[in-house]
Amino acid sequence: MSVHTQPSTNSAKIRHVHDDIEIMVLHRGRGIQLTSTGEEICLPGEIFVFPVGTRHLSATGANESFTASVLNVLPSDLPGEAGSLLASIARRAEQGNRLPVRPSTGQQVAAILHRSVREWLSPALGARSAAIALVMESVVALARDTEDAPPAAAAGDQHVAAAVRWLGDYWMREVSVAELVALGALGRSQFLARFRSATGMTVGQMLQQIRLREAQRMMRDGRHNLLEISLACGFGSQSHFNHRFKRATGFSPRAWMAQSAPA
Repeated sequence: MSVHTQPSTNSAKIRHVHDDIEIMVLHRGRGIQLTSTGEEICLPGEIFVFPVGTRHLSATGANESFTASVLNVLPSDLPGEAGSLLASIARRAEQGNRLPVRPSTGQQVAAILHRSVREWLSPALGARSAAIALVMESVVALARDTEDAPPAAAAGDQHVAAAVRWLGDYWMREVSVAELVALGALGRSQFLARFRSATGMTVGQMLQQIRLREAQRMMRDGRHNLLEISLACGFGSQSHFNHRFKRATGFSPRAWMAQSAPA
């Protein structure tokens, strides 16, 4: 077993494997976890778990860095029930390396592992035993949280539903995929695939649909000119709006207004 603090400004993208389980919790900054399925943005308080043999790497984008506590451990390193709980956490992580935990649990585990690192590196009497006890405390916190978490399918449905609501509320401004990923338990690649499967559209397509629907409402209202409508509905220019509108409806905005006007 080992536990340490890891600062990272690594831009390399070569995955590696361990012969033990790795648990990582971000303290500060922003980074990327490269897993066997893709890239996942990681933010403070998030927990990533990599079972034995899982290809992964911590990396950063341009001008990014982060600090994390990293625990490398096997169930046999922990006494009694703690080893079984660790094995259970690792099995859950086989479906997705970002562990779906409550923000409060992420903060709790981050604090516990940070204390564990200090004990593990301390020359004080009994420091290693204290570090192991803290590791066991973090494992129990994770096991209790994930035990109460909804099944993966339900969590995915909830994540997509939250993203659709977010798009409906904030369609008038720039919306990033990272914002939507942060709303639920799925990682980026899992979220994008689940969103498309559930809605039949990409995030960009749904956002455009919502904006065009609002534009049509404003056009029927008749109180705004096309430039005002274009900008209010999140299009950078009237020409961009005209292009998107015609591709979606088959009509130019003016032609659509003419054919939609009451007789």
